[in-house]
Amino acid sequence: MSLLTREQVMLHICIYYLILPILLINSGQIPYINNTIIISRIPLNTTLIINVTYDRCLCLSSLSYPAFNWFPNGTCQLFSVFPITYRIQITTGARLYFPQKTYPNASQCCMPDINYLLNRLKQATIILANITTPREIIIDDHGYLVTVEMSPNFLHRFDPKNLTTITRIAIPNEYEMSIGYNQGAYFIAPNNENFIPIINSQNLTIINNITMTGVSGPRGIMFLNNGSTMVVTSNSNNSLVFYNRTSLAPIMYKFVFSQLVHNVGPHGLWRVNDSFFYATSWTNKTIYSYSATNNSTHWNEALFLNLLKVNTTGGSTSIAIDECGRFWFPLETNIILIYDQQGNLLGNYATTTTTFFAVSFMKIIDNYVMYFSDCANNQIMRLDPNIQC
Repeated sequence: MSLLTREQVMLHICIYYLILPILLINSGQIPYINNTIIISRIPLNTTLIINVTYDRCLCLSSLSYPAFNWFPNGTCQLFSVFPITYRIQITTGARLYFPQKTYPNASQCCMPDINYLLNRLKQATIILANITTPREIIIDDHGYLVTVEMSPNFLHRFDPKNLTTITRIAIPNEYEMSIGYNQGAYFIAPNNENFIPIINSQNLTIINNITMTGVSGPRGIMFLNNGSTMVVTSNSNNSLVFYNRTSLAPIMYKFVFSQLVHNVGPHGLWRVNDSFFYATSWTNKTIYSYSATNNSTHWNEALFLNLLKVNTTGGSTSIAIDECGRFWFPLETNIILIYDQQGNLLGNYATTTTTFFAVSFMKIIDNYVMYFSDCANNQIMRLDPNIQC
């Protein structure tokens, strides 16, 4: 009697299993998520099958695979184990299946060891570009790295990979202090004017001007509730100022209320979700948290971190929170302090360029690629530690 090959055994088993999964799918008993795939952040052995229907893939996966991605081009990616660290990605027409009706644990972060990460950052590839007084840095929907020059007043867009200039255009007003981005438009806050121009990111024309009621010395711009709420930090009168969107075409916002805060000189903003965010105090070198209440015109304020005793002449312009929940805290020096969610100091990163680089604002993207702006020394930096998450 000849022995069956593994492929023949699989085929015989699949003949039996082929009908069952179809019935379970039709009856809603095989869990799946439409237009979604799971992606491991670290290298993981998976089985890739091409030119296969999803029911055939389901037949194979029912034997020993807890999850698989099925793509509309007929490709099936089978996971023998759930990835420990992963991300969920929206992919039109795809499906994420859980044939064994088990589910992954919450994803662990990519770089939990801060010392390892800091060592990688010390060996990172660095690119510098000269720019006059750069402020906040964002990445728009076109993939550009974007900032505003405080004086003279320019909107500056860069290639995010090599920091070559894509566009540099003059913009209205003087002393541009911040930039926000939402719904395909740039929102630019000048220091001594009473309106925020909204600039179309496609053709770089002005869409509208928002009257800055309640704002004196704008520093940070943030959006909540899918852009229906805009929050601006008002540095000179120690306030958070809230606006509601009143029109989508053209985009327009109107003042709703302002809230006096206890942190002197509120500056940078970091959105956690629509009901929780952080704000920095430039003067006091503090971070405060704000949580929504049942009162739509009041947010609860709580001190998270106080660095007033840190010996530096700079202030707290901004924060960044990485995918491990660590707080990166630049203070306009060449050293960035890093804290955990309990406020414990984990370490610091010092820029290692030949000329002094004082980090004013920073941004962390995938694989711990970082961007820094140095307003005092007229530079921006791209830092790539060559990590694959």
